[in-house]
Amino acid sequence: MQYQQKRKFSRMVSVGAYIALIAYFVISTLSQTYAEVGSLVIIGIKCFPLLGFGLAMYKQHLRQMAWMCFVLLIYFTIEIMYVPINGALGALIITLLYTSTMLHIRWHNRAHEEANRLTSIDQK
Repeated sequence: MQYQQKRKFSRMVSVGAYIALIAYFVISTLSQTYAEVGSLVIIGIKCFPLLGFGLAMYKQHLRQMAWMCFVLLIYFTIEIMYVPINGALGALIITLLYTSTMLHIRWHNRAHEEANRLTSIDQK
């Protein structure tokens, strides 16, 4: 499989995992009751940092996608602490998003290098 195909596949997986993670946060928050604070506030706290990277996912800004992976490490740490209570689904979605995004960045760069190498060979 060439890097261009790998890049497209990893992009589809990362976008799907991104949407699944936001949906997971919304559904898990709505399934619990919060006495002092409304559920919308908790959803905002959980999802706001991730929603900032939505445009980067859409336009494939590789540097911002890499920063999203750093932010995902914080989410992963929090989800691992709550695995005995909530289960491992959140941690698995975060792991899938992190891995597919990092592979997308790597394969995007490799595909770009491969295209540049082929164009330089054609010009000679």
